[in-house]
Amino acid sequence: MYSWEEPKQKPYAMYIHGFASSPKSGTRASLARALPEYEWLAPEITHEPYESLAILNEWAHTFKPEVIVGTSMGGMLALYVDAPQATKIILNPSLEMDKTLRQRGYGKHPYLQEREDGAKEFIIDEPMIQRFVAFKKEHSFIPGSRNIALISTDDELLGHEMSKRNAKAVEEAGWQVVWSNKFGHRCNDHAVKEIVKQLKNS
Repeated sequence: MYSWEEPKQKPYAMYIHGFASSPKSGTRASLARALPEYEWLAPEITHEPYESLAILNEWAHTFKPEVIVGTSMGGMLALYVDAPQATKIILNPSLEMDKTLRQRGYGKHPYLQEREDGAKEFIIDEPMIQRFVAFKKEHSFIPGSRNIALISTDDELLGHEMSKRNAKAVEEAGWQVVWSNKFGHRCNDHAVKEIVKQLKNS
């Protein structure tokens, strides 16, 4: 965990994890190994969109990261983070959270990673789903200095039809869309290499 008083040694970059995950997923460490020129931040967000965006904006306003990488729900939230100075790279953004949550099913679910807040499980119910629906209606995308969406051709969680709709939505908002057949939904080594490639080409 980073304190607000920590002195800046390198330019900051920020990783936003996905739904039911945490900063301990390993993706931040993979990005830090691949891109050591940045000091990688990884705020812990919750399964609530409004609360999560408030956390992310606090970190973005405090640290002013030069790069923001978000995966899945983290990719969706990255679209709304107020960080116009940052290069934003989103990986398989989960833009239809209502559909994804209904597919997962109502009731209690375990978090997939150990969390800093100590939470072990969360509950999916209709009020939660409706908060995501309202969030999407109430917010508009905030572009960064450069905006790239990496979309998998074989997303085992979202499916290809939803991925196509997601790609169309961000492309219509002016984002560069890059399709890849080298990774599925999550940020594996191939996805990290593509993120590095996009940053090096900026």
